[in-house]
Amino acid sequence: MKEELMQSAVALADVLTEENGALGRLELARAVTLVDAKERATSEFIAAQAREASAPQEMRTRRQVLEATLGRLRDLAAENKRLLERAITVQGRVIGCIVEALPKAPSAPRYGASGALAGAAMRPMALSARA
Repeated sequence: MKEELMQSAVALADVLTEENGALGRLELARAVTLVDAKERATSEFIAAQAREASAPQEMRTRRQVLEATLGRLRDLAAENKRLLERAITVQGRVIGCIVEALPKAPSAPRYGASGALAGAAMRPMALSARA
């Protein structure tokens, strides 16, 4: 049973390592391609963890090896969170730069209540009514 948990933890760690590398290089498209693999590996790990919790304890050394792998997995998950937050921030900045670089639309003419062009002194307003 521990072997299954160990294999699923290593598989999840491998996917997180690959995704973290892509995020670290800001290769967001590559990181997105790993989402399905990460979800699959996470589901397999959770299922193996549940099965392991119900199984009797085995040798102490195998438990220590497993705990070391789980520690690595925790570290990778924390790094993954940090890198995802960084990627989202960078993506927001890029979008902001693109928006700033777009040419500004010229002002459209405004019309008054009579349908004629309004003068520059007319300010926009909103009307709200309840029935």
